[in-house]
Amino acid sequence: MRLPPSSDGASEQIINKQNMADIGSSTNNNEEIISENTEKMDIAEPETKKRKVDVPEKNAEYKLEERLNGILCCAVCLDLPPQAVFQCTNGHLMCASCMAHLLADSRLKDETATCPNCRCEISKSLCIRNLAVEKAISELPATCQYCSKLLPRSQLAHHEHNQCLDRCVLFTRTI
Repeated sequence: MRLPPSSDGASEQIINKQNMADIGSSTNNNEEIISENTEKMDIAEPETKKRKVDVPEKNAEYKLEERLNGILCCAVCLDLPPQAVFQCTNGHLMCASCMAHLLADSRLKDETATCPNCRCEISKSLCIRNLAVEKAISELPATCQYCSKLLPRSQLAHHEHNQCLDRCVLFTRTI
């Protein structure tokens, strides 16, 4: 909207101020439109976004079990203890049979028994049972020797002796 040029510059300044006001109001209108659109977009989006769910692989479970086997194994024979688990004063684990073997060897040699990891003194009075480790080991899976089914160690003996369909059963003949 341009007016013909006039001799005085005052009319041009008024027109320029009106144009600037129009531009300013249009930017305000644009900002309002943008804010309304973003509000509409916010409403359209779900309140909480769904997160990508990773499906755990079976290998990851076995890796954890293998790591636990390494952590909870006996320091002497490196197997998972089938019965009682003892620990030295520094927390190193030993199965009951290895503990008895270490104590018997030390008596035969007339020496003090020591932990194979840290060399601290061990005896029946110094070593204590670790019930938490025993319970953790009882929940780790083990394979049935007959059907290769994975079961918690606490249920394995019962399964192999009573429930397994592939177990060996002794038939006796009565006459």
